[in-house]
Amino acid sequence: MDIQIILNYESSESLAFTWAAGDAEIDFRKDFFEAARCTASFAALEVKKHLGRTLIDAEISIGSARGTADYFIELKTDDDKSDSAEFSLEPQNDGIVIRGASRKGLLYGVYEFLRLNGWRWHLPGQAGEIAPPYTDKPQLPDKKKEYAPSMPLGRSFDLVYLSMDSVEMYLWMARNRMDLTTYHPLTGQLCRKLGMSFKNGGHIFEEILNPDRIMPSGKTLWQEHEDWFGLPAHGVRTKELAQKIQFCVSNEELTDFLGEEIIKLSMGMWKEADRLEIWGFDTWGSSCHCDGCKKLGNGSDRMLHFLSKLRNIVDAAIQNGRVDHAVKLVMCAYEGTSTIEAPLNPIPGNLTASGDYCVSYPILRCYEHNFSDPSCCRNIGYDNALKNWLSLSPGIPLIVGEYYNVSKFEDLPLLFTDRIANDIPYFHALGVSGMTYMHVPMVNWGMRTLTQLLYAQMSWDVNTDVNTFLNEYFTLRYGPYAQKAREVYRLTEEAWALSASWRAWGDGSVLTQLQKWDGKTPEKPLRVDVHFENPEGAIRSGQHSVRLLRRAMDILNSSIREAQADSRIYSNTTAVNPIEQRQLEVRGSYEKNLSEDRRLLRYGLDTMEIMTRLVQYHNALYRKDGEKASKLWRSIAKLADKMDLYYIPIGYDWPGPGLESIDALTRTQTRTLISRIRNNWA
Repeated sequence: MDIQIILNYESSESLAFTWAAGDAEIDFRKDFFEAARCTASFAALEVKKHLGRTLIDAEISIGSARGTADYFIELKTDDDKSDSAEFSLEPQNDGIVIRGASRKGLLYGVYEFLRLNGWRWHLPGQAGEIAPPYTDKPQLPDKKKEYAPSMPLGRSFDLVYLSMDSVEMYLWMARNRMDLTTYHPLTGQLCRKLGMSFKNGGHIFEEILNPDRIMPSGKTLWQEHEDWFGLPAHGVRTKELAQKIQFCVSNEELTDFLGEEIIKLSMGMWKEADRLEIWGFDTWGSSCHCDGCKKLGNGSDRMLHFLSKLRNIVDAAIQNGRVDHAVKLVMCAYEGTSTIEAPLNPIPGNLTASGDYCVSYPILRCYEHNFSDPSCCRNIGYDNALKNWLSLSPGIPLIVGEYYNVSKFEDLPLLFTDRIANDIPYFHALGVSGMTYMHVPMVNWGMRTLTQLLYAQMSWDVNTDVNTFLNEYFTLRYGPYAQKAREVYRLTEEAWALSASWRAWGDGSVLTQLQKWDGKTPEKPLRVDVHFENPEGAIRSGQHSVRLLRRAMDILNSSIREAQADSRIYSNTTAVNPIEQRQLEVRGSYEKNLSEDRRLLRYGLDTMEIMTRLVQYHNALYRKDGEKASKLWRSIAKLADKMDLYYIPIGYDWPGPGLESIDALTRTQTRTLISRIRNNWA
């Protein structure tokens, strides 16, 4: 079969590859024609590459107009200047027209066409591709279909660390229709080609307003501008409290200074940013008590006032040419900056006019319950706050930021399948416009592969049939072991349902309380999250979770042994054609996928077990049960030694580039406590 990919640019038959690879030379903000031609050419090559690996006896070419081929795939872009992700697939008698509202929409249309033909991208890199069986012709939709994202403001991960930079990761994101990321200089132009926008910023003021920063006068910032820092409730500013209280947003001189700092960043290291995330000090409730700040309203009113002033400064810099492109300003609604609650006053008009928006981060939310569950004492406050934000008229667009793999959750086999399936459609129904989460793991996804895929899919289409999606995922990833793998996932998700109660950042989590303990005989019982009620409840929960995880491990071990036996049979088989070769490759992937899940599960089981035993040990000491405490300590020390023998993948340095590989015990964040206890026994 002769297949022609029609790329509506003169000389595309000879220059498509050159155009597709020419992103380094293009200013994607200004050279709209070249940008659209680059992305469209790349899309054409993606079609050619993927179909070439699945069609039998097909000759695939690229041309600028229809010829005599048996079948055509025509790529069209409606508006070179648009950033819309919308597209349509329009079947014809002898082919298909893939029409994008923009170059990004066209690229997504190509990936949807390839998805229709059986392609999936589970993981970054070729090893994560799921290739369909060989066939003799492409599949078409039965009628014209139009597509648009459920979350048009952005579908994103918070890739904040400079070392989180990966060509394969960005390709995976584009193929799964994610369009917002952090700018990294070595891959920036590739991301532009893939239709992505960039965000930079976050908790930036801790560095800018370092009280020991040397000013041009030779004095420190604290010596020169003590009044810029927040006034404590007791009325006396001290250097020790300088960054533990929100800076004084009513101080005009400070606003001008910070505005200039942001302009400098926008002309330098943030030059490619389309969105600037402007977050205050991470103070957890301590706001400035000066009269000027009090008059502004609550914490959100104050930050919106500050953001409005920055908006004026940025707009002036754009008008006078210091900043060469429009940027959106992004506020976070987050407890750490006293901004989780909706403002009491109207949103400043210049923010709504500029399309600025807010990201709501419910950092201490519960993952045992749906976000909308009124019975959850932890989630109900976040739910009400989000509704109040969205009820403002005129309002400000909102993105929701989740915490599926950040800090105390990192590299645990946490699964949020039920939460993602229920929460994202709920957010959309309320009026949320985008999604992000901290922080996608860059390697060794294991069973977390489902988290990335389902998150991306639901952010694109909240009406996805989740059960169908899950059935396909398990079948493609595990083949004959799909049902056993699904049970492993179910057990693991149930075991870690109270992950926030065990390891969240608030004072009530088990991990936080353990980290504060000196390891000696306590005078009071361990303070635990409300979901546990008391230490005995936490112990029962932990023991139940350990049993679930052990069952999951038994199922995984059994499945791996079966897969290894199957691999031995097929390793002695010689493929006689490409179809048989593909079958052998697929069969060989099942054992690898199960084994990667097992490595992740091992760490999850060990972590839950050591935390549970530490709570038991604390409880035994409190109850003066020395014999039990001694026995528990021996088991803790033995497990700690075991965890000291293996590594958990990758940690990232902040703020500069850098990586670290951390042993499992350190990764649990219990090593220091265990050292204290060991010293007590010495």
